[in-house]
Amino acid sequence: MNLETIHPQEPARLNLAQLLTPLVELKNLAKLTGVDRILLKRDDLTGLEMSGNKIRKLEYVVADALAQGADTLVTHGGCQSNHCRATAAVGARLGLRVRMILRSDDPTPPADGNLFLDQLFGAEVSYHPADAYRAELSDLVASAMEKERSNGRTPYFFPVGASVPFGSWGYIRCLAELAKQLDPAEPVDLYCATSSGGTQVGLMLGRVLMGCDNWRIFGVPVSDDVDYFHTSLRELERATVEQFQLDLSPDQTPIDLIDGFIGEGYAIPYPAAVDTIRLLGRSEGIVLDPSYTSKGMTGMLATMKQQPSERIAVYIHTGGSFGLFARRDLIAEDT
Repeated sequence: MNLETIHPQEPARLNLAQLLTPLVELKNLAKLTGVDRILLKRDDLTGLEMSGNKIRKLEYVVADALAQGADTLVTHGGCQSNHCRATAAVGARLGLRVRMILRSDDPTPPADGNLFLDQLFGAEVSYHPADAYRAELSDLVASAMEKERSNGRTPYFFPVGASVPFGSWGYIRCLAELAKQLDPAEPVDLYCATSSGGTQVGLMLGRVLMGCDNWRIFGVPVSDDVDYFHTSLRELERATVEQFQLDLSPDQTPIDLIDGFIGEGYAIPYPAAVDTIRLLGRSEGIVLDPSYTSKGMTGMLATMKQQPSERIAVYIHTGGSFGLFARRDLIAEDT
């Protein structure tokens, strides 16, 4: 398969990530958990400073920003946002200004993990309490955009996770890579953590566009409830299909979600997910993060135990390892 162009409707992209990312077998983990076989798509290895799934989306989103003459990227997210850190790194690499609106109840949060890197990469950051962030986000974005324009800049805004139609192409491309690394005719179950939605939507669309009819896509929600995701994923899918005139219908892209692994809420770790972080670290030397990948992996392993299958299981490691450094308290020394 020629991965230079994966589809006639594919938009322009920047070559920022280190692709193809490896597909590896987790033999130790499979043995310890009593399942037959687990494969891991190492999207945590898309490039150190920009590691994770966000950079795949940014390749397309920032290409559109540059095409529109932008010199400033404006986005938002949590204080330990992987997306914002990747955006800051892209801005530094391309010589673009980055303005970030971050959710934080602490007006001076510790400069650790992703936030440390945001500052290292030179992004301008403002902090807003969670209640104000939720209630006033549109106004905060509008104010930031107006300030950039008043200073003679050309800003380009995109929301948390870069989960917009352009961003969906990042995981359409990831699916195309997997179709090269695996047999498209084999029965395959792909699992990913789901929050802003662009990763799962891209995989859903890519499965159809690449002709992987025997593959299934499972998202493990790590923030909102299943009803929310049935609506938000379908909305993003519809917007992507319409914007790029893809000949697809919703009945071709079922939404499969594995509920019960959010815990108390977004970015709030819980014991089973922390145990999964330890398990992957000690069995495979692989780092999961407390917000996304640990919860997604916990959901996948529980599903595989409860519903044994001969289908090939693949977990999409969407990165986020820097966020673990800000939560050292979770991994206490064993005595």
